[in-house]
Amino acid sequence: MQLIDPNVFSEGGCYLRGEWCSYHSAMELKKAGIRFRRGKSRDIKFNSFHCSALLTLAPITIDDSTKSELLNLVAYEACPDTPHDFGITSYLCFMDSLIDHAEDVKELRSKGLLNFLGSDQEVADLFNEIAKDLVPNPHAFVGVKVKIERKIWIAEWKNTHFNTPWTIFAAIFVIGLEVIGTGLSGCCYEIYVGAVMREEARKNAEGSA
Repeated sequence: MQLIDPNVFSEGGCYLRGEWCSYHSAMELKKAGIRFRRGKSRDIKFNSFHCSALLTLAPITIDDSTKSELLNLVAYEACPDTPHDFGITSYLCFMDSLIDHAEDVKELRSKGLLNFLGSDQEVADLFNEIAKDLVPNPHAFVGVKVKIERKIWIAEWKNTHFNTPWTIFAAIFVIGLEVIGTGLSGCCYEIYVGAVMREEARKNAEGSA
C-alpha cells in the first residue's frame, strides 16, 4: 500500500527558505478560496489562480483495516534499513493538518477524496489519533505548503482591507483618478508641444517675409 510518491519531496524546508508554514484545516482553506480536487496520481499539487486556488490530492478509501495498515507502514518507515524520507508519515501529518473536525471530512468527502463506511467524526478521530505523535519530514511538500501559506495570507489581507463595498469602491476610485491623471498629463503635454511648434512656425514665416 503506497499512498504517496517519494519523488514529490523537494529540497529545503519552510524554515530554510525563510518561510513559516502553519497548518490550516480544509474548511479554513475553503474559506480562503482554495478548492479541492481528486487527483489521478499520488502527488499533492497546488495551483494558484487570480481569485482562487486548487489543491489536488489522491483519494483514500478507509475501512476497518486502514488504521492498522497505516500504523504498520509508519513503523516500517522507522526501521533503520528503510529510506529515511518518511513519506507515509509526512503524508499522514499533512492530511491531519487538513482534518480537525467532522466538517473537514465532509468537505473532502464531497470532493471524492475520502471514501469510507463510518461517520465523518470517526474519520476525523482516526487521522487525529494516528498523527498525534508523528514527526514529518520537514522537507516534504514544502512547495505546496509555502503556496498555501501565501494564498491564505493574501485572502486574509483582502478580507482586512477590502471587507466592505465602500473600501472596494474607494480603491477603484483612486485607481481611476490615477489613470485619468495620467491621461490628462499626456493631453496637456501634447497641447503644449503643439503650441510651441505653431509659435516656431509663425516666427519662421515672419522671418522669411
